[in-house]
Amino acid sequence: MTDVVYLDHAATSWPKPPEVAEQMTRALADLTANAGRSGHQPSIESARFVFETREELAKLFGVARSQDVVFVRGCTEGLNLVIKGFLEPGDTVAVSPMEHNSVMRPLMRLVDQCGVKAETLPADPFGRIDIDLVRRMAKARQFALLAVCHASNVNGAVQDIRGLRTAFPETPLLIDAAQTAGVLPIDVVQDEIDFLACSVHKGLLGPTGVGVCCLSPRHDIRPLQEGGTGSQSESQEHPDFRPDRYEAGTLNLHGIAGTWGALHGLPQRGLLGEHKRQLTQMLLEGLHDVPGVRLQSPADGTALCASFTLDQLWPDKIAIQLEEQHGILCRPGLQCAPAAHGHLGTFPQGTVRLSPGWKNTPEDIEAAIGAVRSIAKSA
Repeated sequence: MTDVVYLDHAATSWPKPPEVAEQMTRALADLTANAGRSGHQPSIESARFVFETREELAKLFGVARSQDVVFVRGCTEGLNLVIKGFLEPGDTVAVSPMEHNSVMRPLMRLVDQCGVKAETLPADPFGRIDIDLVRRMAKARQFALLAVCHASNVNGAVQDIRGLRTAFPETPLLIDAAQTAGVLPIDVVQDEIDFLACSVHKGLLGPTGVGVCCLSPRHDIRPLQEGGTGSQSESQEHPDFRPDRYEAGTLNLHGIAGTWGALHGLPQRGLLGEHKRQLTQMLLEGLHDVPGVRLQSPADGTALCASFTLDQLWPDKIAIQLEEQHGILCRPGLQCAPAAHGHLGTFPQGTVRLSPGWKNTPEDIEAAIGAVRSIAKSA
């Protein structure tokens, strides 16, 4: 697709770096056998390739042991793995008010079926957890798990993970890094993160269908599924060691190849956070002056995307006009996070989300601001 301004990077990145397609094409064209399933050389080479990609991801996220980095289908599967594999009946979980349905839906299933309880942490109007309040709260409350999105996919608000850890020094911490992997620095050891889940197709610029879940060696997690692993094939009992315990079935080798390509280009590109924040701030400052626009993202230079509403127009109508009249692609509606919109006061209509990425320019941002101004004027 040409002649478009793509501002939907919170959904997935586009375009992908050329090295992603190059590595995936190589994996498809060359002899790539099933990793760990045979003793011949192509199978051994595939297993080595998976291992090396796992090692690179461990370095990126500050994971001490690469076997604690588990390949999953995406961030959603990683979050389900931890939520369903760690919690016990009667446990109480603390969440931010900005959680995605990838956290809330599996959690609500356990609330309905297993007597798990969920409690929302206090936050400011943009959904950022109030560390001072939760610090006082922690003196009287105990939680089995804290589940927090590092940055909201709705309005780009970033949570203070280290502040949250100081407030709850002993509580296991699950971080949804869907919006921050490849964007902001993450070190699970230094930040004392017990569980971290992300996909590779957003800030890491890799392909869809591959995710990562980092599991602390201090905690035991029940696997979501059992099956073939290529290890301990003599036993009908599933392996109990990592990563095999959590990687039943054939891995997405071609997706992992694309992930390797994206990781190979990361040192040259660097993390995307500063670029995204600068473009987002341009959006927010420009949209602030458009009559009828109400901003739902913090305008202090920290947001990773811009979310807004426009008086008298529903978000889906705005998005249609942005695409059809101006060639601007964005995401309207609830963005799979109704709890976040409830907190922001934008439920049930949602917002328009403009999320810049690695290839966007200031000219793209000016075009988007001008387009919204034009739509507002004609409303």
